Amino acid sequence: MTADNTSRPWGEAIGTLALSAALGPPIGGLVFALEVAIVPALGALATKANLPGDAPSVFLVTVFVALFAVPFSYFIGIFQALATGVAFAVYGWFWRRPPLWFAILTGLGVYAGAMVAGFNGVEEWFMPFLAIHMIPVLVCWLIIRLFWRPQET
Repeated sequence: MTADNTSRPWGEAIGTLALSAALGPPIGGLVFALEVAIVPALGALATKANLPGDAPSVFLVTVFVALFAVPFSYFIGIFQALATGVAFAVYGWFWRRPPLWFAILTGLGVYAGAMVAGFNGVEEWFMPFLAIHMIPVLVCWLIIRLFWRPQET
């Protein structure tokens, strides 16, 4: 007696996990680099203080931080990326293409898990830390949904 695995989406599930693990951390690292350069400038605008620099200096800070943030993002973000990949793969295994609401819930869940695990920053960085988790999840979701077939009715 042999098992019939022709209907099991092994390729899509493995691809989902691999794509999330490969792209999630660097995207989060780039978001972090942008936030390190932009958030202080936004704070200066909110308090009507002098801006810490102009657009070229913000760009240079972003590039400098990205040189280190992207490679080291795998050390910090791989667990969140794997959790995202597993969530998308499990959803896709049972119900095919993950919808947007599931991607949003997954991003919020990964963010909450990171905060519980101790990756929380200062209170002023609540929204930037949320963006560091949500943007990679949504970008991965946009790519992943291209190779999951829609649910058959």
